[in-house]
Amino acid sequence: MSNTLPDQATQAANLPESQTNSAPKKGRLYPVVWRWHFYAGLLIAPILWLVTLTGALYVFSTELSEWRDQDMLYVTPETEQISYDRLREVAAKSAIADDLEAVIVHTDPARSVAFVAHLEGEPNNRADDRHQRIYLNPYDGSVLGSRILEDDFFVTVLQLHRNLMLGKTGRYLTELVTSWGLLLLATGVYLWWPRDKKNVGVFKPRIKGKFYAVLRDWHAVSGFYLVPLIAIVALTGLLFTVVLGSNFNTTAKKMGHWPPKWFQTSKASAPTPDTKPLTLDEMVPLFLKYSRSNEDAVAIRFAEKPDLAHKAFLMIDDDKNQLRTVSVNQYTGEEFNLLDPPDLPFLYRVRLWAVSIHMGKIFGMPTKILALIASLGLFGLSVTGLWMWWKRRPQGRSGFPRTPLPRSLPLWGWLVIIVCAFLLPVAGISILIICLLDWICWLVTRRRT
Repeated sequence: MSNTLPDQATQAANLPESQTNSAPKKGRLYPVVWRWHFYAGLLIAPILWLVTLTGALYVFSTELSEWRDQDMLYVTPETEQISYDRLREVAAKSAIADDLEAVIVHTDPARSVAFVAHLEGEPNNRADDRHQRIYLNPYDGSVLGSRILEDDFFVTVLQLHRNLMLGKTGRYLTELVTSWGLLLLATGVYLWWPRDKKNVGVFKPRIKGKFYAVLRDWHAVSGFYLVPLIAIVALTGLLFTVVLGSNFNTTAKKMGHWPPKWFQTSKASAPTPDTKPLTLDEMVPLFLKYSRSNEDAVAIRFAEKPDLAHKAFLMIDDDKNQLRTVSVNQYTGEEFNLLDPPDLPFLYRVRLWAVSIHMGKIFGMPTKILALIASLGLFGLSVTGLWMWWKRRPQGRSGFPRTPLPRSLPLWGWLVIIVCAFLLPVAGISILIICLLDWICWLVTRRRT
């Protein structure tokens, strides 16, 4: 959001040390902030581009998946439907594995029925497990197709967005980039601050003039207007990172704000040893009546053991903030443990709000569009920032800003860094490393002179 080579920063960076010491604090601080903004934008750009573009694409994963898989997801309604138990037999014949662990149904008569087969990976490593989803026409029993969930295109997009396909190392990198993205916004606002400038280039970008000036205005002004939106998306994403997110979860658990019954399967023994379990046709309607609309996907997980209950997860558009769970005794049909988001502890609800806001699902399509704007806006700010540096750099030189004196940063500036390090631990560690390297470079330069 700043000029790539601001006159004020350039002049201060080129002053002799004696003049820099006597320069006003405001003049000494500006080049320091600009230097951090410049290097942060330059170093995180490649990963930032990948994270923002995959995020923009994943926001519409539901719509794009439904368009791609419409032949498997939608059917022509008829008067009579085949029994769920018969559909289960058909799905079992098409499944790669014998273990059918769930069925997904809808109240919408135009939707197919899907069974989920559990494909086990390496022993004692559930992370390698895979799942096959088999789609059937509930009116004629035909198999419409199947898909391995872990091989889906949007699963790959999500993995790139979360961890760059690099496992835990990638998650640290995305947390670092997201944290620095927030610092870029903060330093950008400081650099954008009018300081007695006229309206042009401050609240309204120029559309005519030298190309560099126009590019600078659109970078700075659009960045200022996008700050609240980008900050919300970035902050909510941090709740699911390795360091900050794990600390939040640990805090919620220690405060008793982690719901024990949210995903846990409940006990439900047979009333007598010879009692037989309910059939699917008897059991499915018990769950369907808790559906809130035709958009609800009712995923019923079958009881894994004779003394456990069947459990359903009802959700619209994979929005965790609308997730409803209910359990049913597989022998008696007794319904219990109905949980809606308002029933959950506050900090866990914050977590659900965060994921829904981050994915643009909190209020449906309008917030998806806002999430798209935030993602593409941050991508555009990064591209225009690098573009400005490339256009303005002196011929034969890098155009990188010089290392400022250690005392260029006032005491309150160091306090801000300490607060940022506390709130954004991964970024805080990197800030301390950069400050140490800066100090070493300054000492080496001073000894040479």
